[in-house]
Amino acid sequence: MVGAFVLCGMVAFGCAVTQVGATPADFSRAKDQAAQGEGVFTNECAKCHGPRGEGRGGVPALLGPGALPEYPRDLASSGDPSVTDPQLLQLEAQARPAGAAWRDTFRTAQDLYNFTSTRMPKGHAGGLNPADYWSVVNFILAAQGATLPAGGIGPANATSIPIPRR
Repeated sequence: MVGAFVLCGMVAFGCAVTQVGATPADFSRAKDQAAQGEGVFTNECAKCHGPRGEGRGGVPALLGPGALPEYPRDLASSGDPSVTDPQLLQLEAQARPAGAAWRDTFRTAQDLYNFTSTRMPKGHAGGLNPADYWSVVNFILAAQGATLPAGGIGPANATSIPIPRR
């Protein structure tokens, strides 16, 4: 199953499937609430972060439980091997300006916009227009369970929209 991690229990001799990334219901709701953002996400973000935002190849998850953590990450409970991948940590350290924080915390939609609009997509960071960055922020937060205000999230209200924690 794509986007799922299979856990098998020895006691019950059965397997349970745990969804990684956005659930089908969350993904569908996000597509309904932020259709333009879904297109930008698919074209610009899913290449690295996976079609359901599950993360892959050392790239962190954007959607689903444990995604968009407020740093520092809880390494013991994240379940994300990229959090402690020594090669990924070394690359991040080399790219970080001396004395700069690893990443500002994600507390509001504005924090997410500030990060994505200056650092994403890899290879052409800041290369999208502001409307595309706002549309993908709307999509990501809708997929995380946020209720989007009428008219969506933008510069006028982004600081008042908290990042949903799962």
